[in-house]
Amino acid sequence: MTASNSVGEEPVVKFSQNDFLLYDGECVYCRTYARRSRFRTPNGRRLRFIDGRNAPDLVDELRRDGCDLEDGMILVLHGRRYQGAEAMERLGTMAAESGWVNMLTRWVGSSSGRARFFYPWFRRLRQVGLWMAGKSGFHK
Repeated sequence: MTASNSVGEEPVVKFSQNDFLLYDGECVYCRTYARRSRFRTPNGRRLRFIDGRNAPDLVDELRRDGCDLEDGMILVLHGRRYQGAEAMERLGTMAAESGWVNMLTRWVGSSSGRARFFYPWFRRLRQVGLWMAGKSGFHK
């Protein structure tokens, strides 16, 4: 597979897990998001959540391919990668219509401007949560 740094543009051919969201399971906010969110892929299947702390080979593979989990959650959908605010936009279209986490995701993700504005704050919240718990992020 050819490596590319343009997230969302290049197909992801090597990943055996189709349609997944990779997140940091040590982050209390990320963990809560993963537990409370409900997403359906465009083909109707439920989106898989993968804790990056339990999938170091996948984290390394994505990092080598230009997507670092330290820079934000990574969505792989239909063989394409999306990260951070771009992932949030995609998730906004797939979120269930009930539950406060889903409603927040739909609202933030329904506007690229909102997603770009809020996502850096979500990343900071993760950093604070890890710091408060005495945990470290994914190191490069």
